[in-house]
Amino acid sequence: MTSKTIAIKRALLSVSNKSYLEELAKVLVGFGVELLATGGTAEKLKRAGIKFRAVEEFTGNPEAFDGRMKTISFKLESSILFDRSNPSHVEQATQLGIEPIDLVVCNFYPFEEAVSKGANESELVHEIDVGGPTMVRSAAKNFGSVLVLTDPTDYQAVMGELRTLSGRVSFDTCRKMAVKAFERTMTYDRAIFEAFNKRPLRYGENPHQQAYFVPDVTTELPMSWELLEPAGLELSYNNILDAQAALGAVRDARLSAPHGHGACAIVKHNNPCGLATAPTIDEAFVRAWAGDPVSAFGGVIAFSSQLTVECARMFEEKFVEVLLAPGFEDGAIEELRRKKKKLRVLRIQSLDTKPPTPAVYSRVRVDGGYLVQQPDEGLHEEFRTATQAKFPDHLAPAARFGVAAAKWIKSNAIAIVRALPDGGFQLVGMGSGQPNRVDAIRKLALPKAHDVLKAAKADVQSALGECVLVRDAFFPFPDNIEEAAGAGIKYIVQPGGSIRDAEIIAACDKLGVAMILTGRRHFRH
Repeated sequence: MTSKTIAIKRALLSVSNKSYLEELAKVLVGFGVELLATGGTAEKLKRAGIKFRAVEEFTGNPEAFDGRMKTISFKLESSILFDRSNPSHVEQATQLGIEPIDLVVCNFYPFEEAVSKGANESELVHEIDVGGPTMVRSAAKNFGSVLVLTDPTDYQAVMGELRTLSGRVSFDTCRKMAVKAFERTMTYDRAIFEAFNKRPLRYGENPHQQAYFVPDVTTELPMSWELLEPAGLELSYNNILDAQAALGAVRDARLSAPHGHGACAIVKHNNPCGLATAPTIDEAFVRAWAGDPVSAFGGVIAFSSQLTVECARMFEEKFVEVLLAPGFEDGAIEELRRKKKKLRVLRIQSLDTKPPTPAVYSRVRVDGGYLVQQPDEGLHEEFRTATQAKFPDHLAPAARFGVAAAKWIKSNAIAIVRALPDGGFQLVGMGSGQPNRVDAIRKLALPKAHDVLKAAKADVQSALGECVLVRDAFFPFPDNIEEAAGAGIKYIVQPGGSIRDAEIIAACDKLGVAMILTGRRHFRH
């Protein structure tokens, strides 16, 4: 906090929302502030009998083009922008006859309101404000000398401060209002961008929620796709979320697969209920589906390589919402359409040739604002055995595959994976979205692994002894280790980082379990 204050001697008023305008103007005039006003704002002040100076008189430029040109001028922007603390700026302003503006009160044309009322494109163009955002950004940039107000609900507090400080405002208020102004210009521009670039979706998370997709036009996103026609139905909000998760899981799973192997991910409610790699894409699909055939019903499926005709035939008796692949063998799409008229088929960019792209920050709306973060990229920072029992080299690739699987499972996440004789991998047990890690393994992951291994005609106890259990975060207590070891699990992977790591490692040593620490957590909410 700083005690610096700024005197308000000249104010520019240009508002679409005229709430509390008269009250603010009267307080300003009471402190001898000269008011400049534009268009409808000037008319409002005139009817109220409040003295003001028209902006066109101040700038020497007339309003033109049905109001499209009102406030954009060298003189007006200079009056807002020049740095009062810089002697050379002050000298130049004097030489150029620039009269400083200390307060900008501005809110924009009601573009968002026009969108909500279903305005057509021509009507929306009319509601795009140009001069307002220009003045607001200028004032916000110069918050060391200028106060900017974009929200009428802030007027009362500012009027109180003017009264307390005898016509002055604090630097802290100027900075706070500048930040709010930057947020307003950001949301206003985003609303314009989305209105002219959005693609309607069937609905949001639920049928009563409207939703749309806004493609990124400035960067080529790593997970872009093309909806192949005829599709019968548009994609929904949930379809796109699941498709993104499926592609992410496939991409990461391939990092652990031998060269030339294919990967398949089946996602349901944003969790990979099936994930596998194999020498052929057909076998990868068979393994992924076998990982949880009940949950796979109505899921979203992604392939890492070209979909074959033979694989397409496997969908004849399977209900799937969306299928994604980087390519399709001749006749594969026709085979899919033969029985699945409404299946959404997406062609994705090749995961082999796609160059790295800049990280795109994710944005989630919450009460009071947004949670913004970098994407969760990479799988591990280290990969070292922390126990007396050595983690076998031949299971290290399966362990990396398991990390990829756990990364895409909702927390608390447990993945149980196995290696296949042909070099492929399969997710055989998955515990997701549990409020505690013990239930994720005891009630979900282990029972599912039992079912999958039994269906594969494997000796369950022996097969579990060759599986790898992976957790998305550290183990704070030995209870998960004890549950896993009691079921026959001998190999565990976790990030580490708990204050009880030594206790966890000791529990593994006592039970003869080999454990790898990765150094990277993968919470997913």
